[in-house]
This record gives sequence, structure tokens and C-alpha cells, in this order.
Amino acid sequence: MTHARKNPRRNSLLAGLLLAATALTGCGTGDINRKYQGTYDLQLQLDSGAKQAQGKLDVGFNVYNDSDAVVTMNALKCSLSASYSTLTEPGAEGGKVEVEYLSDVRPDQVHACPVPAEFGENLWLDFRLGLGRVENHQLTIDYNGTVVRGTFDEVANGQATRAGTFGYTFLGDEVELP
Repeated sequence: MTHARKNPRRNSLLAGLLLAATALTGCGTGDINRKYQGTYDLQLQLDSGAKQAQGKLDVGFNVYNDSDAVVTMNALKCSLSASYSTLTEPGAEGGKVEVEYLSDVRPDQVHACPVPAEFGENLWLDFRLGLGRVENHQLTIDYNGTVVRGTFDEVANGQATRAGTFGYTFLGDEVELP
């Protein structure tokens, strides 16, 4: 008789992918559906040495359930789920301005993305800590985490090995959707 092995982390990764796909297709409640164009900078500290990637990037931004967001970076083949909130802060000209915040990549959702292929095979960015901010139609992201080595299944099951650390930033302006 065979026994099914229960793996809650894999289920949460699959659920996260499904949630991200739902948010990206506009089926969630409260979708905001925005696009930002700008530049990214990825700093890797690998066991084999320091690496850097920079370039132009389009970022999709969706909010659902009023407290969760999905950020999709198509050129990096990456989507992240994060906590979302809005606050009113004093503006530079004395008035009040609404600022949107992304924080803490949600561990129960998607948080691992492939490292650009030119840096090696089976390397993944395991996003952990960071902040994002939308103010005056401009998105700023500053995240960091661990670089891990393994197959998709090993990463999903928490069995990948540590290969270094990374820092990731993005700065972009909102553009009209087609």
C-alpha cells in the first residue's frame, strides 16, 4: 500500500502560484492593475564571487483583498506576494499625501524567483525582507534575501542549499495600460 506524503510547503507554493495567477488575470476583488517602467539593480554575493545585473524592467502591480499585493517582474520571470497598506503622511508642500506600502514578502505565498541564467543554473532568489513604496505614481522596491541552489521542487520543499545573498532594487514610473 502506498501512502501520500503530506507536504504543506509545496501546497502553499502551489496555492501562492494560483493566487498570483488569479490576481494577475484580474479575477480577485479590489484589483488595482497598474504597470511601472523603470530600472532594476540586482547585487549577488555568491560563493563563486560578486555578480551584478542591471537593466530596464516592466513591473505589474495588483492589489487584492485590500491588504495583499502581487508584484510581477516579467523580464526576471518573477512574481512576489506581499502585504499591502496605505497611509496618509505629511507631504513635501505641507499638505497630506497618500502613500502605498508593500512589506514583508509573504512566506505563505510565492517568494522564490530564478536568478538570471547568465549567473548559473538552478540558482534562485529567496526573497525575505524588504519594502516597497508607491508615491506620486512612482514605485520603489528594496528587497534582499538568500540565493539558494536546487531544482524547483527542492526550492519548493525547503531542501535547496544556500549559495549566497542578494540585494534587489527597482525604481519606476507608472505608465498607461494598453
